[in-house]
Amino acid sequence: MRTGMTMNKNNILRLFILLLVVGSIFSSFPLSAQDSNSKDPILIQAMKDEMDRAMKSLKIENADKPYFIEYSIWDNWKIIIDGTLGSLVNSDNGHSRLLKVDVRVGTNQLDNTAFMSSKGMLSFIGRGESQTPVLEDDYNAIRRILWLNTDSAYKEAVENLAGKKAFLKNQTQNEEIPDFSKEESVQKISPAAQFSYDIPKLEKMVKELSFLFRKYPSINKSSVKLSVLLSNKYYVNSENTVFCQPVPMISLTVTASTQAADGMKLKHYLPIYAAKIEDLPNQQDLTASIQRIAEELTALASAPIVDKYIGPVLFTGQASPELLAQVLVPNLSGSRPSLSDMPQLSAMETPSKLAQRLNLKVLPKELSIVDDPSLIQYQNIPLIGTYAIDDEGVIPKPLKLVENGTLKTLLMSRRPRKEIPNSNGHGRDSLRGKTGVMIGNLIVTAEEGKTYQQLKDELIQLCKSQNMPFGIIIKSLDNPMITGVEFSMGLFSSFSQRGEQKVTEPILIYRVNTADGKEELIRGLSFGELGVTKLKDILSVGNDYNVLNRMMSPSGGLMGGLSIFAMLGGAGSSMGIPGSIVSPSFLFEELELKKVEEGQKKPPILPNPLFSK
Repeated sequence: MRTGMTMNKNNILRLFILLLVVGSIFSSFPLSAQDSNSKDPILIQAMKDEMDRAMKSLKIENADKPYFIEYSIWDNWKIIIDGTLGSLVNSDNGHSRLLKVDVRVGTNQLDNTAFMSSKGMLSFIGRGESQTPVLEDDYNAIRRILWLNTDSAYKEAVENLAGKKAFLKNQTQNEEIPDFSKEESVQKISPAAQFSYDIPKLEKMVKELSFLFRKYPSINKSSVKLSVLLSNKYYVNSENTVFCQPVPMISLTVTASTQAADGMKLKHYLPIYAAKIEDLPNQQDLTASIQRIAEELTALASAPIVDKYIGPVLFTGQASPELLAQVLVPNLSGSRPSLSDMPQLSAMETPSKLAQRLNLKVLPKELSIVDDPSLIQYQNIPLIGTYAIDDEGVIPKPLKLVENGTLKTLLMSRRPRKEIPNSNGHGRDSLRGKTGVMIGNLIVTAEEGKTYQQLKDELIQLCKSQNMPFGIIIKSLDNPMITGVEFSMGLFSSFSQRGEQKVTEPILIYRVNTADGKEELIRGLSFGELGVTKLKDILSVGNDYNVLNRMMSPSGGLMGGLSIFAMLGGAGSSMGIPGSIVSPSFLFEELELKKVEEGQKKPPILPNPLFSK
């Protein structure tokens, strides 16, 4: 008995020693998120831990330490289904992640950002690192990628700050405005949205909708494309701001194109955006909308050509908010131009034309504008520009941009300007590219607006007073981010000589007979100069509202942010930032439209085989 008891004690002692050894071995490994007491998601915990280490220890001899670090990981799930004439062209789904690292050295007053040089041009276009982290929530693997990208971004930041300081030595600065505003920290971790869709059911819907174009022999090309993107954005910065925000986006884009007998290329489209599948119109309404698009394009192919027009123009339907998206929205940006050691690079930026017009009239006194990212819908129509926290960790509030025609403030990120020292929560980011500024839900309201018939009657009376046989009503403008753009000199001529992007061509344009008020579809006209200052000349506004959900390009960057790259992305490009515009119809007393400038190519020699006898 005594021997047995001794052996048991020895075994217990050996087991105790073994546990101590094993424990010491495992304690030498990095702590995994599962082992920690933190309730944070693993992605957040990995970002916090690596950021703490970098802020404490990352340092090059004789160089500044980082004063600010920002990590964000977009966890993306997608489905893309593309169909034509009842058949699938593509059906793809997948999971991906995108990491972005931003490191700032120097101080809030002067740091490495907003400086363009020939050497650092590529870094400026996509500041910070964009690498693909692992798809699994592997704490150690995520830490390793964060470590490597932080190191690279820090070295780049140190080099850029040195170049910026050298440039400033030879410059006279009248005002010293900080490079980065100080904001309150925010902690807001929302539950990650779950990705679950019936893909066969979605494929069936796309096939049935695309099949509808088989009834229209004059349409050469058609497509129905469904894109489902669910992103959970995880964000951490060194100011103790932490958030997780789901960013769902559903888009159903219908595009169609053809050629008139004279060779003119014509196109039409229907973009539908929603935060969830349930917000899409039902199958019956979608069918009716596609049939309308097809019938309008068919009629457009045989519509008469008008070479030029100078006179009153009424914008209604999709055309009124689309015009504001192209002309007004980019100029509501408060982004300060960057510094550059090369004049050619400075000329490529397109700063706001309204930035110097604070407290001055920019619109008719009947119009006021509020941007409110908290809105989910407007008059029961879903809005897609909704977000609870911007991409720099600032909570937005309803922002009165224009009051009775007077510009009161601008959209701001954390890059201050003299008149507006802080962010108002409009620092917006896309999946790729640098952070810019962008609207959320832009609501344009009018006092004492008129009905559509009253606006049309006023248009006719204006034309009669000038002995004009007809006036112009525009109901739809093109969006090349959806319909696509051909690579030609026309691509570069889409920018005026003053660096101002021209308004895209009208798709649905009608001439109104002043004798009987009859509307007739026409084609062949494009806009002359139509800049943001022309909006002051709006003569009358409607009491209606037109809702436009649209993917936007962030303002305040090289060539307007991502706009040119999104255009080259072709039809249905997913690049951009979701935004919504609500606008009444409006009447201009006088605009100039001129003949579309494009080389005409002959239509196909043989008829469409689906309809040939």
